[in-house]
Amino acid sequence: MKRFVPVLFTIACGSHAANVAQPSRETPHAREDTWSKLSFEERHSVMTFTVLPNIARTWRDFKHTEYPEMTCRTCHGQDAEAVSYRMPNPSLAKIDPAHPPQNEIATFMKTKMVPEMSELAGADVGCNTCHPK
Repeated sequence: MKRFVPVLFTIACGSHAANVAQPSRETPHAREDTWSKLSFEERHSVMTFTVLPNIARTWRDFKHTEYPEMTCRTCHGQDAEAVSYRMPNPSLAKIDPAHPPQNEIATFMKTKMVPEMSELAGADVGCNTCHPK
């Protein structure tokens, strides 16, 4: 019986990303946008069970904290429900796409968070997907 416990744990704690369409391998920089085709409820499910747990762990590892210190409001703002989780979030720092910040956090966001978020959400995202211009 003990042989099955690790398998069950792996299944229970695994990523739910399999439910999100994978990017096309034919064009490495373009992917089918599955996100815009989802209903609000489907988007909420992907964000709750796939994006948030994975992105929170990535941020935790970057910040070197013991626990993930991220919630829906971290990115979507304190009024997330009132604005139906609309993005970009005006409460986040503005980013000029022609002059993006050049610092450790910006580099981490560009090289790790943005690609991971694109993969998890099933849509190409960038700085101004979340941050206003």
